[in-house]
Amino acid sequence: MGFIANTVGAVSAKLGEIVCTRKVFVPNGKTKRTFAGRIVGHYRRVGPNPWDDYQLVSGDGGPIDVFPGIRVQIDRSKPRFRMRMRGTVVVIEWVPTDADQADMGEARDLRAALLDGCVEHFGNKAGIGAAAFVAKTLRH
Repeated sequence: MGFIANTVGAVSAKLGEIVCTRKVFVPNGKTKRTFAGRIVGHYRRVGPNPWDDYQLVSGDGGPIDVFPGIRVQIDRSKPRFRMRMRGTVVVIEWVPTDADQADMGEARDLRAALLDGCVEHFGNKAGIGAAAFVAKTLRH
């Protein structure tokens, strides 16, 4: 399966590498239409507690239809994204149809075509840190 880039900060996740709980799924996009994909991996918790970190596990989960309005975390370099499915975070690779490929032409990048036709990218707003939140709460 290779390398999967995390779109938050400079942290990247490789197969088997441990990923911080806070960074395993940070949505930065929303699907615009129904399209086909393939499940190429999932994140598994390395410990029994909800705050334990996660590990990327490769696996062919088969084909999947992705519907509009689903929040996703877009990969930085490949036509892939993360989404929640049945209580777990899965990695989906876009499988363009013949019509998608005809629309792209030969010079188009698959990731760029995914962003143009299937996923609306948005930036996450930076929030205040935990210490600032506690201080603000105690002042009021």
